Amino acid sequence: MDFIEKSYKEMIYYEIPFFNENKNVKTIFTSRIGFNKGNILNNLALLFDEPENKIVFSNQVHGNNISIIKDINFYNETEKPKGVDGLLTDKKNIVLVTVHGDCVPLFFFDKKRKIIGLAHAGWRGTLSDIGGKMISLMKREFGSELSDIIVGIGPSIGPCCYEVGEEIYESFVGKHLFLIECFERKEGKYHLNLWRSNELLILRAGILKQNIVNSCLCTSCHNDRFYSYRKERTMERMAAGIKLMG
Repeated sequence: MDFIEKSYKEMIYYEIPFFNENKNVKTIFTSRIGFNKGNILNNLALLFDEPENKIVFSNQVHGNNISIIKDINFYNETEKPKGVDGLLTDKKNIVLVTVHGDCVPLFFFDKKRKIIGLAHAGWRGTLSDIGGKMISLMKREFGSELSDIIVGIGPSIGPCCYEVGEEIYESFVGKHLFLIECFERKEGKYHLNLWRSNELLILRAGILKQNIVNSCLCTSCHNDRFYSYRKERTMERMAAGIKLMG
């Protein structure tokens, strides 16, 4: 199974066995059970077994900017980067975190050079290919080889529930014609498959198909397990986290 459900105390969360079987990395995607805005930082610190000042949150704007975390102390002592939807590091025992209402979490791990990355990909981030940009950064900044990178596509709103307007369809087809297969017309409305869109963009970037895992878990369908902004207009969010083990 690509993502597995786990529990600790009163918390339910998800892990990626394909990542976690490598003892050098730990991944988590939280649920709505046991997590809320008031306790998310504390609970992530507990699950990752790290102090709260070792947890780095992105400052998301639905774009494709990515911040490379080189020094956690410098990061904590200065103004955090604005407009960042992706985080990347080669530092151990730092937890990278993005937050999600229905948007796709993308997990990245270079098994050989021990590099981790995390991205928040809504339709805008997908359209601007934040996944491909992350892979390019891993290659340029850390010397990653494409065959060494594994990618996880986490829970998000699925094509079953993600109705979009004509303008989004035209934006995607105008920029990435090959993503036309990710749209389905239902009762006169377009439905977008963000999972497949990101997978195709990641494949185009050169990642091997066998190195991509997809949860195929819809946050709107599984509203008993996940928060869904589209379904309930909630301001609560899930968190995706990844840590390079020391």
